[in-house]
Amino acid sequence: MKKTAVIAMAALALVLAGCSSSGNAGDHLERIKAAGKITVATEGAWSPFTYHDETTNELVGFDVEVAKEIAKRIGVEAEFAEGDFDGGLTGVSQGTFDMMANGVDVTDDRRQTFDFTDAYAFDRAVLVTRADNNDIHTFEDLAGRKTANSVGSTYAQMGEKMGAEVVNVPTLGETMELVLNGTADATINANTSVRDYLNTTGNTELAVAAVDEELTEYAVPLKKGEDNDSLRQAINDAISEMRADGTLSEISMKYFGSDITKESAGD
Repeated sequence: MKKTAVIAMAALALVLAGCSSSGNAGDHLERIKAAGKITVATEGAWSPFTYHDETTNELVGFDVEVAKEIAKRIGVEAEFAEGDFDGGLTGVSQGTFDMMANGVDVTDDRRQTFDFTDAYAFDRAVLVTRADNNDIHTFEDLAGRKTANSVGSTYAQMGEKMGAEVVNVPTLGETMELVLNGTADATINANTSVRDYLNTTGNTELAVAAVDEELTEYAVPLKKGEDNDSLRQAINDAISEMRADGTLSEISMKYFGSDITKESAGD
């Protein structure tokens, strides 16, 4: 079995600049197949989507396995580049990385920069506060407060839209810690990740104060342009096949204990 490479995002960016999936022959998909690999940006610090196994230190998670399966069905190997969320998106938009697998939700703003594949999972944003907080019950209550979120995430943008001062930190664990110690009043994150954090840590000092009504769609962002048309179609075909043969559901059950790959999962 091939060993999937995991490389630090910053280092890989230097190596790949001007050479990953590069050259002028064929479109992006053809260059990826010629190289035998597809470079995948991911954080590696957002359980259960993308994180490291505590025992083996292996990069694992829902998005990691989905990306590996997509690569397999395209006929190449997945090579992961780890780094912060914002850097991953920037790398994809600049062509440094071929794709990103990190629970990237589709928004109108991001559609201006990226071409998205079909959605492969669904979620909702939730608002988390200390359990003893009696002042924040809705997203609107964030006005004039302080939230903690990942740089460049839609959750940070939600906080800003609601009038909060946003403290940017790289990992979910750090956002929770800032809420716990009172540095931040709240954090906005994916319901799936928050539930996983609370279940895994057994933490009872934090609580979900509100759930967003709008459904979150997770998809693969690609650099915008015709050069990626065939790659987007190939990924869509892989997602469709994975949905039809049960692979998507199986991966979801493994990491979430429920199937978040159906649109009804966000209800």
